[in-house]
Amino acid sequence: MTKQKSQYTRTISPKLGILGILGFVGVAGFLPKIYHITEILPTPTFFFFFAFFGFFGFYYEGKMSHTLMDERFQANAYRAMAIANKFALTLILAAAILSMSVLRLEAYDMLALLIAVLGLAFGLSIFLQQYLLYRFENEE
Repeated sequence: MTKQKSQYTRTISPKLGILGILGFVGVAGFLPKIYHITEILPTPTFFFFFAFFGFFGFYYEGKMSHTLMDERFQANAYRAMAIANKFALTLILAAAILSMSVLRLEAYDMLALLIAVLGLAFGLSIFLQQYLLYRFENEE
């Protein structure tokens, strides 16, 4: 018995986009720096929670629920993915170059900046893929 691949996108509620608010947990990464408690929280791992901003993409995925995935849809999906990933990679490279050369940050601050930018870039890539796909599919 072979499993058939679905020809329609999954059906989800656009209200799941509210989960993107979890990205604000990344602000907790600033607490050790503000309150000088780096002994308790020695690594800025909370900054990676910025990646949860990508959950805002559920809104656009929900708006396109149960859409037929034809050749045009797949071409638009690949195009949206390429643009979003190119933008995210450019953001990561720019932050890495700036933090090492222009800003001349200390090791802890550079690590915090790069983790925050990685989280934001991942979240932005996930969100942009869904947003651009929605825009490409609903050209007006």
